[in-house]
Amino acid sequence: MQSSALGNARSGQLTLAVARPCRVTRLQAACSSGTPGFWGQYRPNAGTNRPFLSLPKLESQQKPVKASTDIALPGMGGGDSGLGGGGDGTGGKGEGAGWNEDDGEEYLNLAQAEELAAAKNIKLPADFAAAAVEGGLRLSTLQHYISLLSGGWLTRWLASTIPAFRDRLIADRMFLFKVLAEVTIDTGCATVAEVRKRGDEFWGEFEFYLSDLMVGLVLDVVLVGLLAPVALKGRKPRAQTGWIKKRLAALPSAVFEASTPTRPYTVLGRLGCLGVKALEYSLAGFACGLVGQGVANSLMIVKRKYQGAREDDVAVPPLIGTALVWGLFMGVSSNVRYQTVFGLERLVELTIARRFPPIAYGTTVAIRFANNVIGGEQFVDLARWAGVQ
Repeated sequence: MQSSALGNARSGQLTLAVARPCRVTRLQAACSSGTPGFWGQYRPNAGTNRPFLSLPKLESQQKPVKASTDIALPGMGGGDSGLGGGGDGTGGKGEGAGWNEDDGEEYLNLAQAEELAAAKNIKLPADFAAAAVEGGLRLSTLQHYISLLSGGWLTRWLASTIPAFRDRLIADRMFLFKVLAEVTIDTGCATVAEVRKRGDEFWGEFEFYLSDLMVGLVLDVVLVGLLAPVALKGRKPRAQTGWIKKRLAALPSAVFEASTPTRPYTVLGRLGCLGVKALEYSLAGFACGLVGQGVANSLMIVKRKYQGAREDDVAVPPLIGTALVWGLFMGVSSNVRYQTVFGLERLVELTIARRFPPIAYGTTVAIRFANNVIGGEQFVDLARWAGVQ
C-alpha cells in the first residue's frame, strides 16, 4: 500500500542478490516459482478448493526470495544498465522495461508482462497492458494481481471484475478486511439501535430497517473506498489534461497517506484532500439519503394507505431535508472521523504491527467500532437539531 507499512509488504516480490540491476532474473524466477498469495500462500500445483477468505501474511511474516543473477532475461538488454527492450529495444513491445533506481521498482515491457501473465495462465488486464506500452508496468503490481487471483473466491471475483476494487486490493493488503469489518460493525450497531428504538414494532416496521440498512451498506463501501490508496501501475500516474484534473491528480487519497518518490504530497495538498473528500462525501451522503429516505417514505405511505393510519404514527420525514442532513453529516463528521481512522490504522501499522502483525486486524476492528458508536450518536443529535427526526 502506498499509504501503509502493510501495503509495502509486496507479495511475491523478489530481492536482488547484487546491488546493481544488471542481468536481472526476477521475472524469470517469478514465472517459474510459486508467488505468495494475497489471502494465503499460492502453490502452482494446488487444487481449486480455496477458502472464501483467509488473512494475508504481513511483511514481517514473509521471507523474501533471492533470485540468482547469472542468467539474463530475454529482452531486458545487456550490460550494466538493465534497460532497453526486446530485440533492438526501440518502441513497441520492447519499450519501457528495466530497473528504476529512483523508486526501486522493476518495470516490464508488454512482451515481458504478457509472458509472465501467460506463465500464470491469466489474461493481462487492458490497463496493465497500456501501462506496459506507455512506459513500463510495475513488476510488483503484476505480482500482486496474480496473488489476488490465487486467493479466495471473493477476492478473485473482485480483482477480475471490478478494477476499482482490484487497484485498492493491490495497494492495501487489508482493504477487503477493512470493508468487511466496516460493514459488519455498522450492520451490528445499526441493528441493535433499531431494535432498541422500535421495540415491539421492529418486525412491523422491518421494511424501514431494511431500507436504512441497504443505504448504510452502500455508504460503508463508499467511506472506506474513497480514502483507500490506488495501486500505481506504470512509472508514474497518467498525465491529466486540464488544470482541475491535474490538481486533483496531485492530491493524496487520504490526508495521512504516505508520500513516495513518485507521489510526493505537501501540507497544502493534504488540506486540499480534506476539502475534496468533504465534497465527495457530501454528494454521496445526499444521494444515498435521497434514495434511502425516498424508499422509506414510499413504504410508509403505502403501508398507511392499505392498513390505515394510527394515532401514534409519526409524520413522514421531509425527503430533501433528510438528504441534506445526510450530506452535511457525511461531509463534516464522517470525513473527519474516517480520516482519523485511516491515520490511526497507519500509525499502528508503522509501529506495533511491525513486531506483531496480527494486531493490525484487532486494532482495525476496535477503532472502527468506536468510530461507528461516535458517528451514530452524532447523527442522531444532528437529525434532531435539524428537525428531521
